[in-house]
Amino acid sequence: MICCGNILASDDGIGPVIAKELQSLSLPENVEVIDAGTPGLGLLDMILGTRKAIIVDATITGTEPGTIRKLNIDQLVTREELKLSLHDLSIVEALNIAREVFPEKMPRELVVIGIEGESIAKPKVGLTRRVEKVVPEAVEAVLYEIQNIPSSRP
Repeated sequence: MICCGNILASDDGIGPVIAKELQSLSLPENVEVIDAGTPGLGLLDMILGTRKAIIVDATITGTEPGTIRKLNIDQLVTREELKLSLHDLSIVEALNIAREVFPEKMPRELVVIGIEGESIAKPKVGLTRRVEKVVPEAVEAVLYEIQNIPSSRP
């Protein structure tokens, strides 16, 4: 479970907010919540070799702020217009590199929970009202995905 974002850039801080909410819950032993900040290619170190990777990040696509979208890796790598804020490199670019260079180490399942931001202005701490309002719904979307993580047993 990887939550990405910059808390100094308004709605781009949604990942760390979700991470904090999840860290306060009792999650299964096979789930690790990582507040990854803005990892760039470092994202690959976090997902390669896992059974299932869940990434939470802000999106800026022009849709309604607060919209929550779930995408799998096949949907993601074909959507060049989807701008997920990995900052140095888009998630799409990082995943395409990983699929090309480390296909055998890619997660069996990869899900991105994207939350449409209203503002990613810097420096501005705190989510906009419309994005803050959907935090509980975004946490529920992540919890649903966590329920479907394969156990560590083969």
